[in-house]
Amino acid sequence: MLRKILTCFSLMLVLALAGTASAKPAELTGITAFDLNNETVRIEISYSGGKLDSSNVSTELREGLLRVELDNALPGRVSRVSGTQIQSDARNCVEKILVNKTQKRHTGIQVYFKEAVADNVTVLLEPANRSDKKDARIVLDVKKYSAPKEDTYSSYDGNGRIVVLDPGHGGSDWGAIGPTGVSEKSVSLAVSLKAERLLTDAGYQVVMTRTTDIDVAAPGVPDAAELQARVDKAPPNAELFISVHCNAFSNSNANGVETYHAPNAVKGSRLARLLNEELFRLGGLNNRGVKAARFYVMTHSQCPASLIELGFITNPREEKLLASSDYQQKLAQAITNAVNRYFNQGGYES
Repeated sequence: MLRKILTCFSLMLVLALAGTASAKPAELTGITAFDLNNETVRIEISYSGGKLDSSNVSTELREGLLRVELDNALPGRVSRVSGTQIQSDARNCVEKILVNKTQKRHTGIQVYFKEAVADNVTVLLEPANRSDKKDARIVLDVKKYSAPKEDTYSSYDGNGRIVVLDPGHGGSDWGAIGPTGVSEKSVSLAVSLKAERLLTDAGYQVVMTRTTDIDVAAPGVPDAAELQARVDKAPPNAELFISVHCNAFSNSNANGVETYHAPNAVKGSRLARLLNEELFRLGGLNNRGVKAARFYVMTHSQCPASLIELGFITNPREEKLLASSDYQQKLAQAITNAVNRYFNQGGYES
């Protein structure tokens, strides 16, 4: 009797597993991206056939790329461009949507964003609505980055304060080189010169470590001597030191803006944070954050200092932006705004 019960139980288990394995996969019927409101982008993934639940859906959003993995789902016609739609109101935020079958009964979706978005995704599953002629849907809501509200800090009076701008590299040192040959030394100088004009117009005294394509010390000197020559350009009463650079990496997909301060430098940390916020707000690239590092010009500066990475010159899209005069002007305005905020929004003496 016991043997018969076990045999029946085993047969039921096998049938149950077989039924699960043969469950009909869902087939995607469309993907639409649109602005739900001024703060949220909504992505609706429609499907028919099989049934999906939360265990079939996983998401990862990092550095402007949303990856969606759907288990027990087939891409269907959505794997063709005609199956996806980015509505006009979302085109400023969503760059493209790609769909591919990554393995049997598994579909991967990649949503590329043009502008910064928050790193969390809300996932909802909506059943089919026959009265509205809508298939079942996976609804993804992505929050746009909530930038600080624009204030009059773009036009504060600098009151003669001395700010040092250090365009990175120069002369015999080209810095990083982009895919089409744009050099870091040329971008850092162009942005710094534009920032110099804006800061001067705002009432600051600006000291440039270089205004042309030269080595600040001399060609061929050790790095420490070149960097010390830049630090030495700051007069004793300088109040800020900002070193301007472009980032680089062997992987051309690396992207975004980041700012640095010396470890345990309270005022330098505040400067780096303000620069980060403004470069992110006006430049719109992925925000890689504010970091502490022992870069020579920061650790040897006698005033609060920050080193900024405007973007990855080794990334084709960012190289094109960094070479653009209009985009350089945005970055220069971001630097100016950050300096104004540093001196005019409280906490300066802390």
